[in-house]
Amino acid sequence: MGDKLKRYAINTIKTLILPVLVIALFAVLTGGRSLSKRMLLVTARQSVMPIIISMALVGNLTLGMWDFSAGGVVLSAAIIGGNLMKLTNTGTAGLVVICLVIGVVMTTLTGFLNNRLRVPTIVVTVGLVLIYETIPRLIYPGGVTITAKYTFLASSPYCFIILAVMFVFFYLLYNKTAYGHNLRALGGSREIARSAGLKASRIIQTGFSISGIFLGIGAVLHISTNGQLLTVSALGSVPLIFEPMMGVFLAFFLSRFCNLTIALVVGTFTMTALTNGLVALGLPATMRSITSGLFLLILLCISGNQARIIKWREDRKRARMLDAKHNT
Repeated sequence: MGDKLKRYAINTIKTLILPVLVIALFAVLTGGRSLSKRMLLVTARQSVMPIIISMALVGNLTLGMWDFSAGGVVLSAAIIGGNLMKLTNTGTAGLVVICLVIGVVMTTLTGFLNNRLRVPTIVVTVGLVLIYETIPRLIYPGGVTITAKYTFLASSPYCFIILAVMFVFFYLLYNKTAYGHNLRALGGSREIARSAGLKASRIIQTGFSISGIFLGIGAVLHISTNGQLLTVSALGSVPLIFEPMMGVFLAFFLSRFCNLTIALVVGTFTMTALTNGLVALGLPATMRSITSGLFLLILLCISGNQARIIKWREDRKRARMLDAKHNT
């Protein structure tokens, strides 16, 4: 029992050390401004939508599939859902339902085309993101504007309640269902999964459809956060998934110390804290992108070479022991 508790404590420290270091670093660089209670609350609130979107992306990325259409789904669902909510006068409940339906329909179509066309997912999703961006531009060229009374879901404590619900849903889905088990099996080895009788196309289709639930909720938070959204073109929606996608890669690194669900929250929060810290330093957008990319690249390099690093440390330890034995 003691060893289990000790191991749990060590893994918890390893999981949390990265966001703590990021927050501490920018607290020093900004003279404590980024460590204020208000700034931490803002960072936590701003991380809610990227965390939920990361939950939509992680399934496909587990299988090595890049879904660049996710940003287009979020934007389309937000603009169309906001306008239909006003048209039907159904309020916030209508906004949530409509965004969910649009999100699931679009991602189901993405999964269907991905399985049918049999071309790399990145090709399918890049083509679809252009279509998904065009749809709201054709129907509602002026975008959407909703009044303040419909934006409360993006404020605390409502956004954190939504995050808690989606956290529990994702945890149960990924850890306690056949889908989650099959997804991990397929991501580990497609050949072994197929030999065990798993049908890859069905799992992929299910994964895309489920991701629409998270993207639909992400759309609700997106329109609630901004109040007004304009249509975009030429992959203008793709930046919506950059931070969540980096959060997923960071979560893969952290998942060796904790459950993937927790790793997604910690990883995406870390990326949001990094972005806000760079903003507090007054860095331009280009430098923020470069810094965030370098940060992720360093972590992925460490993660990818973890076995070599461990072997190098063991070799050094063995060499010191042999040297000490020789000297005595």
